[in-house]
Formats: sequence, C-alpha cells, structure tokens
Amino acid sequence: MKRLSATPSGSRSTGSGNESAPLGSHNGISTNSRIYDSHNKYYVKPLSSRRFLTSHSVLLCVTSFVLGMIVRNNMVFVDTTKESVYPSQRAPGITIRRNSVVSQSSAETLPLSSENAAFAAIRDRAITHQQHCDSIGLSEAEDFQKLQLNNHTAHLPQSGIIQAIDNYVPDKEAYSYECELPPETECDETQFTVIFMAYNPDRLDKLLDQIKKMLTHPEFKPLVAECLIVWNGERHVDETPLGKELVNFGKSHALRISYPLKAGFPNDLMNRYHPRLEVKTKSIMYYDDDGPFYSFKATLAGFELWKRNSNAQIGAMARKLDLGERATDESKAILNGPGDRFFVSQCPKDELDYNYREFANFGARMVLPSGSFLHSDYLCFLWHPIFEEIRQYVKEHPVHPDDASVSILISQLAGRAPKVYPRREPKKQESQEMENGRRRLMEGIDWDRKGGHGQKMNWGRLRGDAANSLARYFGSINSGSIGWCYGTEWQKGENCKPEFPRIGMLPWLKADHTPRDTCP
Repeated sequence: MKRLSATPSGSRSTGSGNESAPLGSHNGISTNSRIYDSHNKYYVKPLSSRRFLTSHSVLLCVTSFVLGMIVRNNMVFVDTTKESVYPSQRAPGITIRRNSVVSQSSAETLPLSSENAAFAAIRDRAITHQQHCDSIGLSEAEDFQKLQLNNHTAHLPQSGIIQAIDNYVPDKEAYSYECELPPETECDETQFTVIFMAYNPDRLDKLLDQIKKMLTHPEFKPLVAECLIVWNGERHVDETPLGKELVNFGKSHALRISYPLKAGFPNDLMNRYHPRLEVKTKSIMYYDDDGPFYSFKATLAGFELWKRNSNAQIGAMARKLDLGERATDESKAILNGPGDRFFVSQCPKDELDYNYREFANFGARMVLPSGSFLHSDYLCFLWHPIFEEIRQYVKEHPVHPDDASVSILISQLAGRAPKVYPRREPKKQESQEMENGRRRLMEGIDWDRKGGHGQKMNWGRLRGDAANSLARYFGSINSGSIGWCYGTEWQKGENCKPEFPRIGMLPWLKADHTPRDTCP
C-alpha cells in the first residue's frame, strides 16, 4: 500500500499561490472486518454481502467481551463495589466486526498509522466510552450543555464522531488528499516551517520584526526552512507601508503569503491548518500575528521536544480542562500518578472546567496555538471531510474555538495528550493574554471590535462550553500532559519546581542547552 500523505493525489493548484477551491464531503456506509493484534496492526478482510453488520450487531459483539470493547490507550478496571467499568487498553487478539471507513473490497494489511486505522481507533474509543456511560446510567441524563444555556446555536452531538465516521464514503473529487498519522519520533529532522496567521495590515510591526529575526538571525536561520503567512483579512496586506515592506522582504527571503479568502475559503481560523498550504517540512511552528514570540533557546527546546514526540501536539501555553467529580474518580482509578496516554469518559452530564487561571505543566489537555509545534501530516486530517462538523462548529461558536478543537482532535488521533515545553518571561506573557483588553487570535475572540460586551463578559463560560461540547462529541478527553520535569529531580508531585527551568535542567537538552544525542 502506498504511503498516505497530505499531498493531493490529483492537482488542485490554481497558480503559484497554491490556491484551491473549498473542499466538501459526502456521506455513506461501507463494511468490513478487522482484527487488532499485539503489534498494533489492523488486519482487514472482506465480509460477504450477506454479513452486513448493523449498529445493533456491533453492540452485541462488543458487549460479549468483558463488559465492552477495550480500545488502544485505555485499560479495564472493574470496581465490584461501585459496579463500574473504566475503559482502557484492549487486550490483544480480540476480533471486532463493525461498520468501517475501509472499503469492503480491501483485503490488505493496514498499519495503525494509516488513515483508516486512525478513524477506526477513534470510533472504537468513542463506542467504548459511550458503553461505559450506559453502564453507569448516565447516557440518558440531561446534557449539561442544555442546563447552561448560551445565546448561540453552535452545538455538537454527544458521541457524534461515531455517526460522522459511519456516514463517510471516500470521494477523491471532494477531498483529494490521503492522510497518514506521523511517527512517534522524527529524530533526523533539522528544520521547521513557521506559520503566522494575520489579518490587519495596520498591525504588522511585531510580525515583520519576528519574521526578519527568524529568517536572518544566525541562531534561528539554520532551523527555519520557511515562514508562511496565512492572510485571513479582507484588506490587502500591501495597502500600508509595513505591508509593502513585508511583501518586498519576501522577494529575497524564504517567506510566502497564502490568501485563503482569494481561493474561496471563508475567514476561518482553521485556514492555517489546511493541507493546501503545501508545507515542505515535517514540523510546523505556529504563531499569531502579535505573539507572544519566544527566544531562540525556548524555540530550540520546543523543536527538540517535538522531534522526540512528533505525533503529539507540543505547546508552551497549555490549559487544564479540570474534570468533574465523577470523571476525576474514574481518572484516579485508571491512573495512579501522571500519565498522558489514557482517556477519561465524558458522559452527557459531566462538566469540564476551562481553567484559564494558569498555564500548566502537568494535567494540560489542550494548548494555545502561538508557539506550538505540530507535525505537517496532521493537516490532512484536520481538513478531512469526517471532521467537517467540528470545523463548522468552530466557525459558528461565539469564541471560534480552533485551539481546543485542534488539541482535542489531535489527541484523539495520536492517542495521547499534548506535550509541554517551558517558555521565558512568563509574567509578561500571561498578563498580555489574561489582562489586556486587545484582540488575541490564540483565544479565538476579537477584543478590538466594537460592541459584544456580553460575549466578552461570558468569555470564560463560552470557552468552557466549547471544551465540554468537543469532549462529549468524542465521548472522552485525554488524561493530561506530563510536565517538562517528569522523572527528574525538579519534579515535585505533579508540579515542576521551578516552573520555568534554567539552562541545563531540561532532560532532552545538555547542560549547555544543546540537543542530547539520544532521541527519543
């Protein structure tokens, strides 16, 4: 089977600007059988047409194995006193027949890193946690979202990802990209691409300074292969002196500007994640137009951490989504201490608290885009038709939660929580985000626009609403990050002391802050 990548199988380019038409999706159902073994492979064999499996037969098959289907990244814990089952790692050798995104005619072996196996793993996990909610009597409970009414109509259905996968039929004309999950490490990578999102030609001073630094400074230059601006504004970038200077700088340096609105895409925060950008490196670093921008040492720490964990999202500004009481008990039953490769059920009445009061090292379940690293293979997935419902949700929700959506989606694909690296000058950066009354792309709300006072007052509540809706859509949430200090003398319980390390403390770098030879 050929390698699946974020490269279109058919040309969709309309010129040197890499512009393409908006992409759609189609629905349908196909069937087959899969066997999951101890080597993390799905063996796919065709079923006869007379053995078409309904969702009811899926349920019967699954419940016949130890109170439910156990998926990757979870373990089974049976508490006989509470009569509850916590979903976790499926034992090897269990055969599961189900509706699938793989065509019925396919009979080849698909590794877990294939597009089809990735969707199957997400679907398995969602069904497992849905069954867990059934077993403890929470599936029929009133959805928490309906108890905290917001003045908007953007909502995602509980465990909606199951139907999204079941209804999908591949259509190369609608989506010509083929996706593959990245490997766990990319030790040989030496460069990354920096993607900036910008929209206002009047506020390019910080952006221009940072691009010049990353493309010309003797420390940054060897690391940065290209800077790419995703121009998400209605006004032209070159209608101001700073904009003209930016365009002229790009004529002699590795700088590209992509114009998604000219290609027919709406003004959407998700435009920075589209595979049409044709990123040439495996690693991408994301920034908003106003930062905060990090020092070379902090950037190097993030990139080296990404190389050793290339299938995880890496971030410097990480948020906790604090679990409710029931989910906390479940998490403690699954984990006795930090662990970033498990998932906790999110039943209809469970509530996550969006904790914007601190940036976390341990227990972070999402990261903000600015300063984050992501493997370019994920771009194909983020715009896959299966996730159209999520992208529409980002556009319609009042706070446009692209950050939470990307983090939660990537964690579901990767089977792990984000990884966190430390940044410098924390007080200045945190005060900029939490106290300044100016627009911040990374928080998904336009603080500059007139009006919208009610929306701004309810910002934290709306962010929590989005996090809850996304977690319930997948039926589970990742177990949270482990801090940069994990396993070192600087780890104090589930905290790093100091919070921001000095040179020589990071375990993946040497005492002089150069990369260690060991990877991972």
